[in-house]
Amino acid sequence: MAEEEKILNVSEKSGKKRTVILAAVAAIVVLAGVGGYAYASNSAYDSYESRVESAKESDSKLVKKIAEAQSLVKATKETDVLDKTTLTSLNESLKVGESRKGVPTSSHAAKWNLWSVSKAKAIVSNDMTEADDSINAIGKAMGKVEASKTAKQVKDAKDALDKTITDAENLYKDSEGKVQDNKTRESLKTAIDNAKKTSSDKKADVKSLTAANDTLSKAVKAVNDSKNAKAQADAQKQAQEQAQQAQAQAQSVGTPSGGYSGYAYPNVGGSYSGRASQSAPSYSNTGSPSGGSVSGGTSTGGTWDWKNAKDSVGGGFSPITKDNINPDGSATGGGDSHGNMW
Repeated sequence: MAEEEKILNVSEKSGKKRTVILAAVAAIVVLAGVGGYAYASNSAYDSYESRVESAKESDSKLVKKIAEAQSLVKATKETDVLDKTTLTSLNESLKVGESRKGVPTSSHAAKWNLWSVSKAKAIVSNDMTEADDSINAIGKAMGKVEASKTAKQVKDAKDALDKTITDAENLYKDSEGKVQDNKTRESLKTAIDNAKKTSSDKKADVKSLTAANDTLSKAVKAVNDSKNAKAQADAQKQAQEQAQQAQAQAQSVGTPSGGYSGYAYPNVGGSYSGRASQSAPSYSNTGSPSGGSVSGGTSTGGTWDWKNAKDSVGGGFSPITKDNINPDGSATGGGDSHGNMW
């Protein structure tokens, strides 16, 4: 009996010990499960908050990019771009970006609710991805607009250069022999050749095209200035020649200083013809006072007695003086009440 009781006591003790161990294990399992859930929940919530901060940064970048794009659109006209569709694409990207501004928040993201935290984190992550996508899309659209603006500027610069080249070539042809300094035409030809090379260069930018145009324009101006200088010099030379010719003509058609000849004067009952010399006039009487004529003769000199000449002629005539010489070279004699031209 004593032996049996001893064995029973040992068995009871072993069973109690086993029960305690099982209970402890169960408790540990329960505690581990609760602790693991809590740890997972806390970790998920921390990750959610971190993702929200990242989303805020992306949203800030999106807002800034939208402002830059709006400024570009405002400053760009359709005539400023070579391809108008680039502006259309940028405006469309802006609309999408505007709709994605802001960061969504979830009031159901409870710290101890692992499911709600995970869902809120997924929403924020998706919003951040969309914001980044819009930033990239708007940036690319802006790049295309800028490229189109540059292409338009290059085209305009090239068109301007081509027009200057055409005008310069016409000037070069038309200015031959019309410039004061022919070196200006040689410089113009060189500038034309260089401008053509620049215009045909597909890699030429606005700066090089504009520089070529400026150089060619200066060469054109030099030729035009030389043309004007020659034209002015020719005009002055012509004016001087005309003035000299006019002066020579004026001297050749002046009032005669040597005498008068070939004049006829009417007289009562007779006629007068002959030549009077201021230095040595001469006359001879070959007719009667009533119907004779007086013709030029020779005098040996001395002072002429006009009164005796009048009395001898009878009809009377007046001497030839500066007072009775007409502008056309003829002479008019005056008469008195007795028929005398005295």
